Amino acid sequence: MRQIATFFTIFWIVYFPTCIAFNELPSFGLIDEFMTIILVVFTMSKNHHSSVVKYPIQESKIYILIISFFVIYGLIFGANIQAAVWRDMVQWIRPFSVIYCTWILNPQFSEWQKKTMLYCMIITIFAWLIYHPEVGFGSETEFVVLGQLAICTGMAWYLMSSPKRKNKYIALALVLTGLLAPKFKYIGEVVLVVYVLFFLKKKFDFKSSKTIVGLGLVASVMLYVTWFKFDTYYVSGFAREGYDRLARPETYKAAWQILWDYFPFGSGMGSFGCAAVADFYSPLYYKYNLNTVWGMSPEVRSFIADAFYPTLCQLGVVGIFFFCVFWKRRLAAFNKIQDMRYYRVAWITFFCLAIEQTADTSFLSGKGMGYCMLIGLCLNANRNMGVGLNAVDDSAESEDEKLEDNHKSPRRRRGLFRLGHNFKANRWRKDRENV
Repeated sequence: MRQIATFFTIFWIVYFPTCIAFNELPSFGLIDEFMTIILVVFTMSKNHHSSVVKYPIQESKIYILIISFFVIYGLIFGANIQAAVWRDMVQWIRPFSVIYCTWILNPQFSEWQKKTMLYCMIITIFAWLIYHPEVGFGSETEFVVLGQLAICTGMAWYLMSSPKRKNKYIALALVLTGLLAPKFKYIGEVVLVVYVLFFLKKKFDFKSSKTIVGLGLVASVMLYVTWFKFDTYYVSGFAREGYDRLARPETYKAAWQILWDYFPFGSGMGSFGCAAVADFYSPLYYKYNLNTVWGMSPEVRSFIADAFYPTLCQLGVVGIFFFCVFWKRRLAAFNKIQDMRYYRVAWITFFCLAIEQTADTSFLSGKGMGYCMLIGLCLNANRNMGVGLNAVDDSAESEDEKLEDNHKSPRRRRGLFRLGHNFKANRWRKDRENV
């Protein structure tokens, strides 16, 4: 449907500069909320059209019921004020809505639309680099924004460009731009991208020892290149006491306590580790002695929303169960994707999100919407490519040559020869019947 493709093209072009690259500018502060609302309203206006995917609609309704329950629970039993619950509700609605809406609408882009989106994303990266001249190779300044832009742009290029091997290298080059101002975890993400793009020839078989060993080696390399920060936060950081405590490890430790102190539904939305607490300081920070940790005090709240996984304690064991069910269903769908390009992008996006959220909450902010849109596109891969008919498996070294061979005229002549042979066989059978 042209309207859906046009809508997503405009959405995509507006999203990357406003919600990721320059979202810190005051004029772009609330644009991700407005864009989420527009996307949901547009989806509701089209969900009865014949071109949309009906299957995820029912699951999205269940998701709405689950979120509604936790909102009501937070308003009645939550540890923070009601304003914080409403603020956090907006955050939790965003990522899942983007995944479901993209999945339901199933945009079919023309080649012109794909090129327009890709070039606008590349221009956005260069505009950001010009706006931040302090970055460069060897720079000690870290920007999570550049990494998110680079991953989304690289994966979009690989997904939307022609299935030629050279586009793998272009996608990797775009991803490597994130190293100009690297977070340590981003270096690990680059290791993962290289492995999946160039060394993953077949689908993951998690029952195979070869797959487990391969992923174990990749994890080891990632841990090696990021060990300094990993040790600081998740090894020696947990051993710190008193005024030497660091915000991130203390958040994880407190989240574990909250999970069991507020069993089974958690402390309520807007009560811990989220952007709402930065606006409406939560009593839990006094209860668990976090108000004395630098970056989580009432005066300095810069590290309150510093990691996604601790925020799950707001939803309790029940909420974590539903969160895991959601991703279990998505991963099962990933493994059914036949086109290896979509398969690789789906898994790279998931792994990068999983790594990113150990020390970031962008999944709940506008910055995570790009990952969610890529996941939504990948979930429709089989429907769009035709399972077993048009799926592209680029495991061979020369994909472009293989595709060119598929379009050469000798193959069509061979098809005509077979057709002629069948035609002669049918006439021979009819002649025998007449005799």
